[in-house]
Amino acid sequence: MRKSTGKIFVIQFIKSFVFIIIFISIILVIYFAIMNFYGTDETDVIMTILPAKEQTQIHTASIDDISKQLIFCVDDETGDIEKIVLEIFNCEAHRMVYITIPINTQFTLSDSLYRELVLKKPSLPQSLKLSAVTGYFTKESVYEYGVLMIEDMLDMSISYYSVVPQSIYEKVFKTGDLPQNSVSQPDSHRLTGEVFSEGFLEFLHTITTETDLGNHIKKIYDGIESNLSLEGKLNYLESYLKVAGDNISFEIIAGVDSNSGYTVDKPMAIRQIGAYIYE
Repeated sequence: MRKSTGKIFVIQFIKSFVFIIIFISIILVIYFAIMNFYGTDETDVIMTILPAKEQTQIHTASIDDISKQLIFCVDDETGDIEKIVLEIFNCEAHRMVYITIPINTQFTLSDSLYRELVLKKPSLPQSLKLSAVTGYFTKESVYEYGVLMIEDMLDMSISYYSVVPQSIYEKVFKTGDLPQNSVSQPDSHRLTGEVFSEGFLEFLHTITTETDLGNHIKKIYDGIESNLSLEGKLNYLESYLKVAGDNISFEIIAGVDSNSGYTVDKPMAIRQIGAYIYE
């Protein structure tokens, strides 16, 4: 006896429904297996598909007694990172050091950070040069990811970062010879790094009051980007004015330079930075 059209429809509907349930179950099993492999929370995946304006800030600025500012010198037009300088300012000791981190530094991301970043950019290699970072992330996020990479490389926390167009940067810094340093340059030839320009040194002599310095910082902030607000930066005014010239030094991050790139000596670099953070 032939089955009625109604019965045939019901049977086919049930088969299709069961197939869909099985298919969805397989997809979910694969999804959770991948998330477990990368050690990633579901909320991280949700964040990668949200519009940029809805994403939370990757790096939050902080005002510290010993501030660690990461300075990115970038091309005025493309935003490509040209130079990187780490400024460590001890507000209590009134001491500042500017440590050059060569842009040709070759480094390897830790497994934990790599698992996090490869979800944002699957083509990102685990080993790369700092000069290549801008090729993997958008201009809106590359500097914050750059901060994460530097923190990972040097095993430290950055207080805040500033993105400075090269045209402004070169009014403050120039590339010059650095004094021999037993920590950052063991048994090596004299190296070059970022130091204050003659014009900026002359300008510093004209700064005598908090008002003078405050106006200068406000003018600088008009042309740069920073995750530290202007109000936050002005918190350092009083301490800045107490820094004597001989309490400002310039170094290069501990490591070895070669034709293939600069390689940071992580244990020595941590010791070098620690000398200013824990003095």
